[in-house]
Amino acid sequence: MSDITFPGAINGVISCRSTPQNGVKIKVGPLSGVQIGAVLKLDWQGYSDKAGEQPIPGTQTSLNHFITESDIANGIEKTIYDWSAHIKPIKDGSARVTYTINGGGGKNALVQVRLLNGAGQSCDEV
Repeated sequence: MSDITFPGAINGVISCRSTPQNGVKIKVGPLSGVQIGAVLKLDWQGYSDKAGEQPIPGTQTSLNHFITESDIANGIEKTIYDWSAHIKPIKDGSARVTYTINGGGGKNALVQVRLLNGAGQSCDEV
């Protein structure tokens, strides 16, 4: 299975400097050995802790993508856009991204999320 990376993360952390208000980018791939037209399902879940053990209700979302020839060679990049529902509630925790292809076994990655400054304000409040 291909790796999951977060192109906007800085030193492995999604922070205000990553401009998450504009969405969080996720990259999967390249996807060698995957058939054109296969369905890649990408799941996002926010957590209130850094270990990804305390899910935050309402932060989960899923995206489906049909694999193209370009995806096989270069991978795919998708963005989680809904700042207020899926990203901002994480505050100082983590997010886990899991993907499956045609409903088969999945792979996941955990990324640290820090969206609060020292005064407790989120990225869109400063």
